[in-house]
Amino acid sequence: MNTIQRIAGGLFVAGALCLGSCNQSVKWPALPVEEVAEYFDDAAKTKTIDTACYEIQNAKGDKIGTVLFSSPYSDHVRGFNGPTPLLIALDAEGRIKNVVLLENQETPRFAQRVVNGGLYESWNGLTVDEALAKDVDAVSGATYTSNGVKGSLTARLNAYQRQLKK
Repeated sequence: MNTIQRIAGGLFVAGALCLGSCNQSVKWPALPVEEVAEYFDDAAKTKTIDTACYEIQNAKGDKIGTVLFSSPYSDHVRGFNGPTPLLIALDAEGRIKNVVLLENQETPRFAQRVVNGGLYESWNGLTVDEALAKDVDAVSGATYTSNGVKGSLTARLNAYQRQLKK
């Protein structure tokens, strides 16, 4: 199991239980740069910023993007068979580059319908505010999975906005 799967899988229960209600600090794991290189061509290192939020830097140390994991913020959101954890990659300007469904319990053919239907690309190029304001239609034949993805994205982006205000 790679780091992305461990983070998305909710194995860091202490973090999930303490969100907003604990005084203790929970240390989130480092994210190996190899696991986000496919989303950022110049990625050289990662830096943990906050709960399930990582800054991606180039070799010079310049910020080239951000990776957000929807878990634990969206663990309450359900597709057809359970949570629909996402990786959300933002570019240096805070625009969405990629939305990726991570390991989940959805029926594979329905999850693939969501991919084929272009749902994930619906948010590409949008700022967080624009993505939250956009009304995206569910993919026909995969409504529960689509709604789970939309709910997970919304929950995570709302949490990210709160993280930015800290």
